Amino acid sequence: MEAEELFTFVTHPAVPGTNNESERTLRDAANDRKTGRTSKTLCGARRRTVLTSVLESLRLSLPDFTLAHVLEEVTDWLTSGRSRFQQLRESLNLPPPDRSPLETLFPATTL
Repeated sequence: MEAEELFTFVTHPAVPGTNNESERTLRDAANDRKTGRTSKTLCGARRRTVLTSVLESLRLSLPDFTLAHVLEEVTDWLTSGRSRFQQLRESLNLPPPDRSPLETLFPATTL
């Protein structure tokens, strides 16, 4: 199973062989953290990480990335109780994660 996951790009030509797009997308946020141009508290760093991740993921998944469409998407999440990302995970029959990687990086102790 691990070999299949590692080499998905070989058996499915539509899957890119690298994560360069994701790396490039998050580069600015990572540089901000390195140079101190980000929140000075754990709570602020966590908030910024969540917002950046969600907005960049929506940028890649929405057909038209505009403020109106982002607000429409967020309103749909609030109404349905299910995000676009949860729906995708469910459609792929993936189990929910045991723990968010965000909890390891920025524990939600003071939120």
